[in-house]
Amino acid sequence: MNRRIDTFYEVLDVSLPVFDDYDRSNFDDASIRYANSKTLRFVTDKFIRACRRDHRNLERFFEALRQMNTEDARALLYSKNLMDGRGVDNIGFDDDDYKNSLVSYFQDHPEPLIEFNQIIEYKINNLLPESYLDWFKDNLRHSLFLAYLLRDYIQYNAYKGRDELINAVADILRYDTHEFISLWRNNIPKYERRISPFGDFQAKHIVCVKARYFKNCLDITKDAKWIDATNTEQIEWIYEYLRAKNPQQIILDRVFIPKNIEEKYELILASLDVLSNVENADIGTKKNKGFSERSYTLYSMKKAWDGQKHYSKKKQVENGSIKIYKKNQDKLKAIMKQKGSTANQVINDSIEQMYERLIVEKTDA
Repeated sequence: MNRRIDTFYEVLDVSLPVFDDYDRSNFDDASIRYANSKTLRFVTDKFIRACRRDHRNLERFFEALRQMNTEDARALLYSKNLMDGRGVDNIGFDDDDYKNSLVSYFQDHPEPLIEFNQIIEYKINNLLPESYLDWFKDNLRHSLFLAYLLRDYIQYNAYKGRDELINAVADILRYDTHEFISLWRNNIPKYERRISPFGDFQAKHIVCVKARYFKNCLDITKDAKWIDATNTEQIEWIYEYLRAKNPQQIILDRVFIPKNIEEKYELILASLDVLSNVENADIGTKKNKGFSERSYTLYSMKKAWDGQKHYSKKKQVENGSIKIYKKNQDKLKAIMKQKGSTANQVINDSIEQMYERLIVEKTDA
């Protein structure tokens, strides 16, 4: 309030002596007092209106802060810390705490609106715009690819499940963009299609990486349609197969810990994404060379999986364990109900009938 009073008196000092420029002998004392009182009233009213206007602006400002979403509030709070030369790793607030901290900070600041504008300006000039994060921040596979580029920076951390990993990658891109800029060129896979950074500011780096990724990532429908995301047995087998390779081909092992089979599937795809798709005359079998690292891994893996399936079927027959396909389970139940038999009886009767028709009858003929 003292600052307002000082301003008020400054206004008075400038406004009241206006009659000193005139010859006072032309006016009687009553007229001068009347004129000065009118001037004082005018200046006072103007000052009060300015105070009220500023007060309403501040009220609207703090109301807007309280309605801000968590992501925007966190970005502003982090920007303020970075402006002050502080890091952001020490902030681990709950969602509402980001907004509450901002409100408290600006309430204590002598010029909250000016400070807010300075923070916004810093954010614009130094932080990656949020729109550049949309292509990966809700996608585990894409975020794993970026985490692979940042592996030197995150290698001592552990992220359990998709949400922890995606949020960590997004935060690094938002607030530690310089780390991404310094690392991605050295860690980007050797891809067939190359794109150079173009554009302004930090955004050109993430735009370049995005283009390189989508022009070179694994085409599932073309190159890996045999991988079935719904086949738990197959996904578990591929996951362990790639982990056991030397050098290991599952990326971010023990840095990203998948929580379920869906996350293992996404990790498998991301691990194949980062393999080079450039054909190499030295990669392949003795009789067939010229594969890329990715295509040869897929070739070898499918061959091993087909062998595994054949072995598993052989063991099932030897152990008397037969898998009934899901599409045939209702049919089996209907036959069991009609014949009043168990599943084993129905299956064995069917085997005997097929054997008689296909083996015995042909032999007798």
